[in-house]
Amino acid sequence: MALALQNQDDIYSSLERAAILVMYLERSLAKALLDLMNDEEVRKVGMAMASIDRVDAPDIERIVGDFVRELYEVSLMPRTGPEFVNKVLPELLEDERRETILPILKRRVNTEFADFISNRPPEAVAAIMADEHPQTQAVAMALMGADNAAKVMRLMPEEDKGEVTVRMARLKRIPGELIDDVTTAITAALGRDDDFLEVGGVDRTARMLGRLAKTENDRILEVVADEDNPLAERLRRRMVLFSDLMTLTNRGIQTLLKQVDRDDLILALKGGAPAEVDRFLENVSSRAAEDIREEMEIMGPVPKSRIRGAQERIVATALKLAEEGAIYLSIGAEEDDEDE
Repeated sequence: MALALQNQDDIYSSLERAAILVMYLERSLAKALLDLMNDEEVRKVGMAMASIDRVDAPDIERIVGDFVRELYEVSLMPRTGPEFVNKVLPELLEDERRETILPILKRRVNTEFADFISNRPPEAVAAIMADEHPQTQAVAMALMGADNAAKVMRLMPEEDKGEVTVRMARLKRIPGELIDDVTTAITAALGRDDDFLEVGGVDRTARMLGRLAKTENDRILEVVADEDNPLAERLRRRMVLFSDLMTLTNRGIQTLLKQVDRDDLILALKGGAPAEVDRFLENVSSRAAEDIREEMEIMGPVPKSRIRGAQERIVATALKLAEEGAIYLSIGAEEDDEDE
């Protein structure tokens, strides 16, 4: 490991220069340098130290100075051509050339748009692009990189995929101003890294549907199922939450518990609020309630996905019983409310 380069007129080899540098640096810094070397490199530097008799002060200053200068230059020098174009070249050009030539060069080496898109949820990108003209979509897809474009393409409506693909394939040269317009517009629409609000798309949509009359949300879910059946099923499962079961009467809870798997009940209550736990357990025998509480305590931490799965299965059972008329579950609007 050569810590400094050797000048042609230098009487010291690279290893000797490295050894001198370590010998005359402050001890903590010298230790940090040695920690970065492997055993063989430390051995070679040590052997070089042993061969050095006496070093004149001017030589020490020159060796240390060369190292600091070289380190400074290396830390400033971009490692790749694109980095040089983006970070150094602007400082080397006169104002006129910077304004006319630099944008052209940057468009060819700049990956900022692709990097930006890769850090955004594909669903958000697809949603923003849905409102754009197919030609704009094609240009954006061509600029965002193959991996990003593939993720977005999967989320596009089937009827749009073919047209956008044809337009992308026919793109040969894109005007620079159009590139700037498209990337700027989509970047602005998607916002900054810290400019996002979690809205819980599926959960909030499901809760909205759950407050509509059953005939209304059934019609909506039929339309959703035609386009995305798994999404329709997710919405249906989450229209009613586990906490909504607290509206059941004691008799309703007792009827539900007869149809619920005991392991699911324990898992669901493990993630339930204290009031929910008490509400269910007051509808079982005191011995059963004690056993369930004990099992919940012994169980330890449980992944949220398992808890949610158990709660959703219990809710699904409750919905089935409600459809059969075995229990009354107060959810959604009454049919007459739609006309109000």
